[in-house]
Amino acid sequence: MNEVVIGHLIPYIIGIIILGGFLIAVGIRNTRLEREHKELQDKYAKELHHRKSSEVRLGKIGENLAPFVEGWPWDPNSFRFLGNPVDGIQFNEDEIIFVEIKTGKARLSKSQKNFRDIVNSGKVSFATFKITEDGIKLVREKEST
Repeated sequence: MNEVVIGHLIPYIIGIIILGGFLIAVGIRNTRLEREHKELQDKYAKELHHRKSSEVRLGKIGENLAPFVEGWPWDPNSFRFLGNPVDGIQFNEDEIIFVEIKTGKARLSKSQKNFRDIVNSGKVSFATFKITEDGIKLVREKEST
């Protein structure tokens, strides 16, 4: 009787062994695919870093050369570099212009947009910070008459 039960169990045992082997093979393949996926992600991240780094370098070069290229609409000798929050200030005879230089597909940052909006709303003033023998004093100056 035990031989009959064992005889009936043999196909199930073989099936379990085959299924176990299949699951092991799938696990090995999955591990290999995960490793390859991780390698591709790392390679992509490295390439993206190099590309962004190159774009930043190109942007810095563009910022420094822009006032001296053909097509700069103002006198380059009257431009002063700031760097942050905008690239510079153009001083004209009757106007002062804050200038942000962008290369490629670069766009204004959130802080640059905020700076632009403050300037465009007229919330710009002139101040003198005085250091004298009597002490330190900040004078916010109004338009002279």
